[in-house]
Amino acid sequence: MAMLDANPPPSSCPVRHAAFGISCITMLLFQLLGCGSTADTPPAASCVIVLAAASTMEPIKEVAEQFEKQTGFCVRLSVGPSNGLARQIVAGAPADLFLSANRQWATFVTEAGLTRTSTELLSNAIVLVVPRGNPAAVHQPEDLLGSRTERVAIAGKNVPVGIYAKQALQQLDLFEPLDRQGKIARGSDARVTLAYVEQAEVEAGIIYATDATDASRVETVFAFDPQTYDQVVYPLLLLQMNKSNTAANEFYQFLQAKTSKAIFERYGFTTL
Repeated sequence: MAMLDANPPPSSCPVRHAAFGISCITMLLFQLLGCGSTADTPPAASCVIVLAAASTMEPIKEVAEQFEKQTGFCVRLSVGPSNGLARQIVAGAPADLFLSANRQWATFVTEAGLTRTSTELLSNAIVLVVPRGNPAAVHQPEDLLGSRTERVAIAGKNVPVGIYAKQALQQLDLFEPLDRQGKIARGSDARVTLAYVEQAEVEAGIIYATDATDASRVETVFAFDPQTYDQVVYPLLLLQMNKSNTAANEFYQFLQAKTSKAIFERYGFTTL
């Protein structure tokens, strides 16, 4: 954009992330227009626009802040469900990097001809969680069919963690009975699904292990066998939007560095 014509220190262009209730396209437009005034906004080539799975919000924000401090570049970060982010990228939303929570939506973007290069960055697992105190006495997946469990939160049908949850429940012959009984409550992404459990709007939920780690209002009662669902892999894509964007190229490499991987591991992710 023409208005982005100066190059301030990184502190004048902080890392930002989208609120769940705002579409990522809308948020990115706010970011492109609102990262400082004409006089103090860095040129587009010194900024990198990153769309990332909601489950990576805290660690990728921390990594981005480290990157800004070390390089002076600006990171514009928007988080949400991988399926929604992928569709927005294909529809033309501005993005330099995409961190997806599964291979499916990374492939969707790549098959649209929008990927320059990619790597598998992280892995995760899924667990069964309950509100603090476990009011419905849920201890294993079979308990979800009991009369004390009225609602079970899993993410949307096309959201990666929702796909993994359905696979695991199907392997245990539980998904169809739960669906028939109307017990499944869908969350729009991983964090919304967690929020249902935190607020005790449901008796249990299936979320990423990393989301459960620092959630003080939920308890993990069961870890699903990884053999019951597809491997949870987070592909990182460097996109075609601006091949000459030095910030994008450098942040793609920075995310794979040992220091960045250590941050992701501190939040419970397995690095690949």
